[in-house]
Amino acid sequence: MRKFCSVLLMVAAAPAVTLAASNSLLNLLMPDAKVIAGVEVRQAKGSPFGTYVLSHMQPSDKAYTDFVTQTGFDPTRDVDQILMAANGAQTGPMHWLVVARGRFNGSKAENAAAANGGVVTAYQGVGIITQKVDDDATFTGTAVAILDSNTAAMGDLANVKAAIDRAKSASAAAPALAAKIAQVRGSNDFWFTTLVPLSEFAGAMPNSGVSSAMRGNVVTAIQQASGGLKFGSTVQLFAEALTRSEKDAQALVDVVKFLASMIQTNRDKDTTSAQVSTLLDNLKTNTNGSTMTMNLAIPESTLENMLTASHQPRRAKQQQN
Repeated sequence: MRKFCSVLLMVAAAPAVTLAASNSLLNLLMPDAKVIAGVEVRQAKGSPFGTYVLSHMQPSDKAYTDFVTQTGFDPTRDVDQILMAANGAQTGPMHWLVVARGRFNGSKAENAAAANGGVVTAYQGVGIITQKVDDDATFTGTAVAILDSNTAAMGDLANVKAAIDRAKSASAAAPALAAKIAQVRGSNDFWFTTLVPLSEFAGAMPNSGVSSAMRGNVVTAIQQASGGLKFGSTVQLFAEALTRSEKDAQALVDVVKFLASMIQTNRDKDTTSAQVSTLLDNLKTNTNGSTMTMNLAIPESTLENMLTASHQPRRAKQQQN
């Protein structure tokens, strides 16, 4: 069952490619979501970079191939759209939810889970797949539910149940959440947005160094952030940060420029550093009142070459072992 759940996590995280986030999928997210991201799978699948990514997503791991055989579900083929949300709790466990649009066979998935040691529990007429726990234990792991042949949800048990409740009651997304997402999803293939200051997520970071950095003056000035990637012959990266003041926005631009210059000083060290430095030559930053924006255009062929080069040392090590 552990391997089965690992594959389900791969399904949710798969960088597949889709149409703009539909309202029906958005309506399943928790009303108190503070960070939301979307992957427009079908939309990006036809792009050069989407094709490249999918060509490298053919896992040979037996758990994955068994999963595809048992469930009839292949995430590289059957996912159209993914939305991910979290509440960004500073204390206690992070509550999260992933919802997907695609083609799912609920009964086959439930049978496969049961055959691998999982438990299927009926809730509101929907089967929820969880891992088996001791009789005196409370389940705190990942839950998965196939709401219908086109919709799936995964997250902590409470939020999966809440998503089912919202689907049954045809609840609408919180207006503030829907409005913010409408601003950022646009034509991006991948996008994200936060509705609260980034420093609120510091407590949820597993690395103490990252957590400390997120409490620094520059990050605490960021009240909201959003961004996206658009795949094509040129990959367009966009990021926007709403800060407390015009002064904070300019300070953020100065920090970004400083970090870029630090990277560029190492351009002669190796091929990867040279490529990254060359890309940063095209970095554009700007301020508009208390908002900082950043744009970067990356030739798709250059991005492919960089990713291929980064995988070569790993492949060489695997071959040695």
